[in-house]
Amino acid sequence: MDLAEDSAIRRKVAGNRVGRAPIPGIEEIGENFATLLDERLRGLMRTLTSTIVIDCEVKKLSSVLEEIPVPAMIAVVDVRGSQNSALMNIGMDLLFNVVDLRMGGDPAAAPGAITRSVTSIDCALCEDFIRVVLEAFEASLRVHLGPGIRSAMKLDHFEQHVTMVRIAPDHSDVLVLKLSLDMGEAARSGEFDFVLPLAVLDSYRAAAPGTSQSGGGRVRSDIWSRHMAKAANDAPVRLRAVLHRQKLNVAQLQALEVGDLLPLPQEAREAAELVIEGPSGGSFAVGRIGAMDGGKAVKLTEPPDRTLLAGLKRMLAAKDVKEKDAAKDAKG
Repeated sequence: MDLAEDSAIRRKVAGNRVGRAPIPGIEEIGENFATLLDERLRGLMRTLTSTIVIDCEVKKLSSVLEEIPVPAMIAVVDVRGSQNSALMNIGMDLLFNVVDLRMGGDPAAAPGAITRSVTSIDCALCEDFIRVVLEAFEASLRVHLGPGIRSAMKLDHFEQHVTMVRIAPDHSDVLVLKLSLDMGEAARSGEFDFVLPLAVLDSYRAAAPGTSQSGGGRVRSDIWSRHMAKAANDAPVRLRAVLHRQKLNVAQLQALEVGDLLPLPQEAREAAELVIEGPSGGSFAVGRIGAMDGGKAVKLTEPPDRTLLAGLKRMLAAKDVKEKDAAKDAKG
């Protein structure tokens, strides 16, 4: 390797170029995040709230940590299934207002915030606030990626200094969502940063139902799923009415001849078992043998198996959801 090639590699490694967010439309996710957060915070804070997204940008983690002042309330967020974590940096103004309102402060008053060290009481009073923020963010991902996204984030612990925080390697690309929050009639204001490594977002994207590496693949997957769901819904199911079951050994089976009589118990016609034909031969319902229009018929005397019906309902519900999602994608 010559000096020119070595110099070029060093410049690339030391550069500040960042990647793209793995989920398209991240600004839309941020706007939904703010809206869903307002809906949840109003119940928690017992007052009006208004949240706006100030910034939505991909940066290097090292530069983000350098901008966090001390003292700080840094909530380290565990992400199930990911080697990396996320963090929330809650500004001192927001911390003061959240703690004051949760302790019964007047929403119509706006006392000046006091910068001080974070106490264990502050952390305890902010746990529900952080939980609501995480719920709102994952709900915004479900709006964008589909309802199959499972909750994976939870608060792990608090730190006050960035030197104690390691959510990913320093050179990692992270998405920084900066939000401003107003609370109460006096519009108490404060800000917080939500920092997520792009690898965390990529794990959410990979977990989304029907997601593939390309948009075209996703469309093909949706079409295939809809056809399979329709075929399963229209598939014929054969029911067999069983009057009686009797056990015979091999010798008795071999001895059967034309004209032999197999006795049926008297209650056989009162309890005909409807069985779904197939390898499992599952029982579907119970009925009674009777006559109808000159022929024979089975009248149900017990409701069909609830477990089987619940499975059928889930299949139909999944089919309806896929069709609605496909219609939304077509309009978009």
